[in-house]
Amino acid sequence: MRLIRTTLLFAAAGVTALLSGCSSVDVGPAGIVDKSTYSKESAAPVIGRTPSLIPGAPVDSGRTHTVAPGDTLYNISVRYGVSTKQLASLNSVADPTQLRIGQVLRLPESTEAPRAYVPAPGVRVSRVTADTPIEAPKPAPKEEPKAEEPQEEQPAEAAAEPAPKPAEPLPAVMPGSRMIWPVEGKVLSDYAKNGKGIDIAGTRGDVVVAAMAGEVIYVGSTVPGYGNLVIVKHTPTLVTAYGYNSKVTVKVGDRVSSGQKIAELGGTAAGAMLRFEVRDKGKPINPIQFLPKR
Repeated sequence: MRLIRTTLLFAAAGVTALLSGCSSVDVGPAGIVDKSTYSKESAAPVIGRTPSLIPGAPVDSGRTHTVAPGDTLYNISVRYGVSTKQLASLNSVADPTQLRIGQVLRLPESTEAPRAYVPAPGVRVSRVTADTPIEAPKPAPKEEPKAEEPQEEQPAEAAAEPAPKPAEPLPAVMPGSRMIWPVEGKVLSDYAKNGKGIDIAGTRGDVVVAAMAGEVIYVGSTVPGYGNLVIVKHTPTLVTAYGYNSKVTVKVGDRVSSGQKIAELGGTAAGAMLRFEVRDKGKPINPIQFLPKR
């Protein structure tokens, strides 16, 4: 017990000495030395501005610009006095030609005094406001008519002279000028005698030719009184017919030229001959007026 009491006594004495020693020390404010390397501007950030944490990176000024028609990175940087390179870097613009109308760009801190952008010569920019009057384009001034020099009066006869009449169109086929004889032979029966055409004498097997160029529209023997018959169309209304043939050498649809062989001469019980007719709109016409004189 005596040992324990002695130990407690020494411990209390030690605590008392420690407390009395601390109360004798003069405690004052500690000095703080700022050894950081940032500048005063970066140490005091401006409200609305985002300071860059990367040395040399563009500093966001807190201002913005909305891209309008005709804007480019260059004229925006000139307008706000900022670096084009920093403007592109701050907005992550890799291709300066891909700006979109209405796009909002953040502006870096100005590096020089802003100035108005002057477009290149030849580019005209018009700004229209709500107060700008809209005027209709003015019509071009009319040129005053020049005074006409006095002209001599023409005689009344010349003024009243009628205009020449247009020449009347000629018929499609001029009689006696555009057909040739289908065979060479004597005329046995003329148009005045039979009222349909002419019968031309010949020898069986003689060549029968087209009197005029045209298209074959009929070949056959179904027309009574004509034997083997060939009909050639020359105009929309004019045709020639060749009857009593012993042999036909063309077919329907063939295009024939003037003088081309179309058949071989045959005849009737009366003898070897060719029946030759010319019809216009279905009516017989005297073939002699279309054939050259012998």
